[in-house]
Amino acid sequence: MRRYPDKVSTILQRYLIEKAHPLVISVDRTGRVREIQGDPAHYGYRGNEVEPLLRLCADMRVGAESDRHAFWPLVHLAQGHHVALHWLPDEPCDHVVITDSDLCNAELAERQQTANELALAGIEKSRTIKELKRVRLELEERERALAETQAFQRRLIDTLAHDLRTPLTSIGGYAALLHPHLKENTPLQRALGAIQRNAVYLKALAENLLELARSGHVEANALQRREFALDELVADVDAIVRPMADGKDLALEVAAHANTSAAPCFDPVKLHQVLLNLLSNAVRYTPAGGRVEARIEWDGQELRMTVADTGIGIAPEYQQRVFEPLNRGAQQGKEGAGLGLSIVRQLVDSMGGRIALESAVGVGTRVEVRLPQAPAGPAGEPVPAVPGEPELKLANRRVLIVDDDPDICELLLWSLRDAGYEPEILHDPAHALERVRALDPGLAIIDVDLGLRSGLAVTQELRLAGYHGAVVVFSGAADHRTRRAAERAGADGFLAKPLEMGRFVDWMKRLLPADRQTLEDAE
Repeated sequence: MRRYPDKVSTILQRYLIEKAHPLVISVDRTGRVREIQGDPAHYGYRGNEVEPLLRLCADMRVGAESDRHAFWPLVHLAQGHHVALHWLPDEPCDHVVITDSDLCNAELAERQQTANELALAGIEKSRTIKELKRVRLELEERERALAETQAFQRRLIDTLAHDLRTPLTSIGGYAALLHPHLKENTPLQRALGAIQRNAVYLKALAENLLELARSGHVEANALQRREFALDELVADVDAIVRPMADGKDLALEVAAHANTSAAPCFDPVKLHQVLLNLLSNAVRYTPAGGRVEARIEWDGQELRMTVADTGIGIAPEYQQRVFEPLNRGAQQGKEGAGLGLSIVRQLVDSMGGRIALESAVGVGTRVEVRLPQAPAGPAGEPVPAVPGEPELKLANRRVLIVDDDPDICELLLWSLRDAGYEPEILHDPAHALERVRALDPGLAIIDVDLGLRSGLAVTQELRLAGYHGAVVVFSGAADHRTRRAAERAGADGFLAKPLEMGRFVDWMKRLLPADRQTLEDAE
């Protein structure tokens, strides 16, 4: 259709606007009037007192979608006018548009008014609208309360993670330091073994409780898949479980085999938790002198983990119950929180795998887990990596430890000295920048939870002040959110509590500056 000539369009617009008497009220998202265009007095409203029109529009929109254009062609105003009413959602303000409809004949007005009344039929307008508003406010309040509860739950889990994992770091670390200094087959050596065994049990229990507390289940999209070495997984779990097995005089074998050069791509943290739970259960329920075996096989398409023991076994009628939370030893009534296998099943399900159990009373139990290799993501999509022990370049052997826990500080102090470093402890994070400027350490190790101040804030302060040395933060809250926050603050690495002190010391020895390594080679 051809456009009207400009002169004709101008005349028509002027004529129609004069006849329609448009009134435009612009309101922001809080309901405050920001602008009025037109003459409210034409519709019987004095000055800019248009609140009755806004209330009328709000009543008409009850039950309608707030982000959709709404139109009522014939609305009767209290002052006797018939108008066309528009609701136009917009940014930054929404608009109420009113035009005069008194030119319509009386029959049309009556029909439309009847239609509007039928739309609200069966409702007493004022009482129903008030009730709907009350319900809406109640729902909004409940939504706010739920959000606050979820935020509190996250804070509580982070606090529990720190308060559980920090003492476990001390227990395991000091036990590892004492081990070389005690002779075998002495009461002290046996006592140390008991400490190590129970520390492993507490570590597994803490991880299971935290996993259960997060949401009661494990989400598949919370997995952090990356390539990893099977040998490292086996070595880590073996080092943790072996003190338990040795304390009960059990034969323990943990081995891995791969018939392909392709590295597996799974969530190594979750795999570690699965294998640790299975082995801890096997050791706990195998009598002294028995045997526990774990084998991991990788063929490039599927990862298979098998844990077998010569333990007490499980009767057939109880074999499914062992996968239920808080099932304590099924019919045997043994110690344990009954969380290990339930968490294992959740983790395996989240990774798209399956788990099978075979057991006979008095003979033993065999658990097999099969995990398929995850399909590759879209082209160009990076695989999220879980930060571990980074390879750092240290300018010198001076290390500043910023932590308010004296036990952890002493543990790190002894361990770093044995590794060839010159560590120094700082308990008050307020003086971190001052001490870094005076000491110029090659490495700063900072705890995330420092009481009134976050270690991430300290890290950021050091970076903004121009500190170019290495920074490693560690925390009991080892979730992906905390790791990413550490990266954004400027940390070069993130270590999760409880620290495996043997592995930590080996890593620090690899980072010794060249002058120290050259000196050791010369000796």
